[in-house]
Amino acid sequence: MRENIDENNELESGLNAASLSRIKVRRPKDTAASPRKVKSGDITDRLQALSEELEASKPVSCTPEPAFTQEPTKTASPPARKKAKPRAKPAKKQVKAKKPSPPVKEEIVPAPEPVSAVPPRRAHWARPAATSGWQKKTAAPDILSYWMEIRDGNRYPTWRNLDTAKIGKYWPNCTLVYCDRAAGRLQLENVFASEVRQATQEENPHQKHASDIEFTPMVVDWVLGLARDVANSGKPTHGTEHFPSTFDEIPLRVIALPLSENQVDIDHVLCYVQKLD
Repeated sequence: MRENIDENNELESGLNAASLSRIKVRRPKDTAASPRKVKSGDITDRLQALSEELEASKPVSCTPEPAFTQEPTKTASPPARKKAKPRAKPAKKQVKAKKPSPPVKEEIVPAPEPVSAVPPRRAHWARPAATSGWQKKTAAPDILSYWMEIRDGNRYPTWRNLDTAKIGKYWPNCTLVYCDRAAGRLQLENVFASEVRQATQEENPHQKHASDIEFTPMVVDWVLGLARDVANSGKPTHGTEHFPSTFDEIPLRVIALPLSENQVDIDHVLCYVQKLD
């Protein structure tokens, strides 16, 4: 009886070994070797293609020198020292020699590091959980497609082609930057901002605030910096940064698009500030 049990165990183990040897293990493909697919319709690729198009259609008479630079911080110059009048030499007196004092070591004070206008992103910050349930978002039109539409075949659109009612409906966080080339300064157009705010409130009368983004001086300085790059280069650009809020950090993206009446010099920059999820 024991011999039969041993024979059965040996037979089962042999069958199990044979069945395991037939199993083929599928190995995953090497993901590093395969190139990463570029997402179609990416804003970076579209802006790069537009920049190449504007560079190819650039007139030869354009001056490459930048017209707008950052205003340097003014430092107070030390007052000029007055020359001391020569004094009469006093009579020589016998003075006892004093012991020389030990030399004083000078403390080297390091120069302060430059402070960036954009704060560094803080690590290990807890983000609020997403609300439960399905939320259907209405897809807004593309700001770059709108810029191409109002261009109407020209090299640049003009600021007169901007429709504040449409911008207030779909892009309420848009700002218009005026480029004063004579003075070399940039400033926000307050009339444009008020018209966009009014159009947004007419579209959503029950909404208390027309914009969900707080335009702090730090955010405004960042937007003006991107607008300065567009005014100097004549090409669109975009950027993404994190800014502190009450409970968390808010990621913001700016798409800056050039506007020009003479199709050469940039006189306005349309900046769309977007809050990323």
